[in-house]
Amino acid sequence: MGTEVPFHESRLIIARMLHDVLRFGHGAFAELPFIEAVETTMIATAILIRESDGRPFSTLGLAKHLQMPRATLVRRLSILASKGIIRRDTHALRINPQIFASPTRDAAIRRLRQIVIDAGTALSKMDT
Repeated sequence: MGTEVPFHESRLIIARMLHDVLRFGHGAFAELPFIEAVETTMIATAILIRESDGRPFSTLGLAKHLQMPRATLVRRLSILASKGIIRRDTHALRINPQIFASPTRDAAIRRLRQIVIDAGTALSKMDT
């Protein structure tokens, strides 16, 4: 199995990493069904990235970027706002920086970072 698939081992390492990251991320929204938790995580990360780039999203811009129906996006944004993860101002969606100020969040980012490092290490060994 797998020898007929190009880059099988690389694909497998990346698939495991993605699986672990998504499964771990579901814990932040454990009250939601898995796919809704993934959508909510994607929304939060898109907001974080764009805000960090100095170009925060509007709700409409984010809906277009994620190719997500606006009604679905608004429901997910309500969840994020109720948890204090995002803030909405008149023209932009922003991450609440206070959510990162806790030992639990520090442990979570260290765990996610380690998942990525382990995958990178495994991939780099394939090139030697």
